[in-house]
Amino acid sequence: MVYVSKIVVILTLFFALSLYGQNAREDYDKLAKELQVRELSTLMFAKYNDANIKKIEAYLKKHPKGPEREKALYLRAYSIWSLHRYKEAPPAYAALLKEFPKTKFSRIARIREAAAYLFSGQPALALPRLETLQKDYPDRPEIYARELAYTYSRVGKQKEALAFMDAVEAEMIFKGNERLLPRIKSHFDKIRLIGKPLQQFSVKDHQTEKAISPKTLKGKVVLIDFWATWCGPCIAELPSIKAAHKKLSPKGFLVFGISLDDEKNQKKMETMIKTREMNWLHHYDGKKWKNELAVKFGVHSIPASLLVDRQGIVRAVNLRGIEVAVLAEELLNKKN
Repeated sequence: MVYVSKIVVILTLFFALSLYGQNAREDYDKLAKELQVRELSTLMFAKYNDANIKKIEAYLKKHPKGPEREKALYLRAYSIWSLHRYKEAPPAYAALLKEFPKTKFSRIARIREAAAYLFSGQPALALPRLETLQKDYPDRPEIYARELAYTYSRVGKQKEALAFMDAVEAEMIFKGNERLLPRIKSHFDKIRLIGKPLQQFSVKDHQTEKAISPKTLKGKVVLIDFWATWCGPCIAELPSIKAAHKKLSPKGFLVFGISLDDEKNQKKMETMIKTREMNWLHHYDGKKWKNELAVKFGVHSIPASLLVDRQGIVRAVNLRGIEVAVLAEELLNKKN
């Protein structure tokens, strides 16, 4: 009789777990449909916003041992990252990696965890994580090279950044990976501008038609920001730029926006500048990627930016999130 009772208990537990797993999968399928989730090998994409993050968190709370928990944790981190909430992204990716150390999303999760530390003004925390990736994937520099080079430059190791970039380029050419090089090199070329005087140019402000050149910008700490109305990541960075401008412009911080919109989008661009209160310098010529300054500074993707000190020397490139305010304030407080 005792033996039969044990069998009944085991079977009951088995069916209960099976039912739980089935319910968890059904809830995940419903969630995935609402978020328009797409899976591609070791990547996932979804519609991200604050409301959807709450839905993911509700699923994780309801199903702490659900069979699709790994995917849900990834989607939560991915959504936070995609919303440029860089301070929240590292612990979100760390939670995934801790619970599923062998997750198929490991590589992208580790890269974004490190990059989020970088973009939230914590390059010292990004560096060891990226150097570990370098050790783990010595033959795949295209995975981490861009982020590691930026991080070296952010922590004041520009010589190391230059040597690293030269080595990566030489290795990729030697191994016949030239097809992967152009995109990486476009970032490397900007990093190589750090520590050098801003290249000469002369353009007009779109609104006032006043001349803008390195000479007119000297004495200010300047963020040169390449953007466009059709660039989602550019618009996502706008709150950080506006916050930095509001806080630091009285101290001598200046934003110089360069729109890569074409002529068809001119009115849209002008409306956005007005409605979004982008109250700073703007240059626009309607030539999109052939914009004079985009060509001069080798801009092939946006958002892209240069941070220039009071003496006209480039001090950082391609800033994200709170990095803009943090580094600009450091330069403003720096004694000549």
